[in-house]
Amino acid sequence: MATRQSSTDGSTVTRLLNRLNTKRLVTAYFVLMAIYIYAPIISLLVFSFNTGGVTAPFAGFTLEAYESLFANGTMWSAISRSIQLALVVTVITTLLATATALAYRYDFWGQRGMLYLIILGIITPGITYGVGTLLLLTQVFQLNRGLMLAIPVHVVWTLPFAVIVLLAGFPPNLRENERAAQVMGASKLTSFRKVVLPQILPTVLGAAVFAFTLSYNEAERGLLLVGRETTMPIQVFSVASADRATPELFALGSVTTVFSTVLLLIAGWLVIRNTAN
Repeated sequence: MATRQSSTDGSTVTRLLNRLNTKRLVTAYFVLMAIYIYAPIISLLVFSFNTGGVTAPFAGFTLEAYESLFANGTMWSAISRSIQLALVVTVITTLLATATALAYRYDFWGQRGMLYLIILGIITPGITYGVGTLLLLTQVFQLNRGLMLAIPVHVVWTLPFAVIVLLAGFPPNLRENERAAQVMGASKLTSFRKVVLPQILPTVLGAAVFAFTLSYNEAERGLLLVGRETTMPIQVFSVASADRATPELFALGSVTTVFSTVLLLIAGWLVIRNTAN
């Protein structure tokens, strides 16, 4: 009797293990990770419209948080500074990343080391790099803290991502097309302007949008460098640390999330479109 029961239990376990195949496990893992990542974002969007504020349950629909946000001159000044900084960083990052990605197509001494050196911008802790930059620029070079002083640390942060996007999005036959143009008599400048640039332009624009998004939302690397010219993320941290999260911050988070998501979708579309072509 015991043997029959043991056999039944074993067959049940076997059937269960057969159902839990790799594909289902991966699907379950993906669903759990999606919930873990996106549940806070969805709750942020939902409670920004809640008449009961930032506490559950959802009491009703209101736009009071957004009205308060748009009436906050201090916050909009911080947003304006973030946009200004991000635009400057985007231009510098795009130029450097494009030159780096184009150079990386050729074999040269230190090629792999150069890439590793750029990737260090992602690995290095942001606050540590910010402290080091603060000491270098203010103590050694005697520069005053201000918004533009945060440009170098933002570029170090955005450049690796832009280079990776460009290397992944460049057409695989780009170098062959450039050589063909030069064989047919085109100069290096002409082949770049007529052949290379049209093929890489969508990817370059995608990398630029990605760099803008990263710089616009960056806080810790420029925290000690901007002085009183606080950017949007720093202003949010200062408000949240002085008081609990307010519906106004939920509204700002919702607007920023939607804005950043749209930009990233545009960047992804540009890169994928160029790769497909």
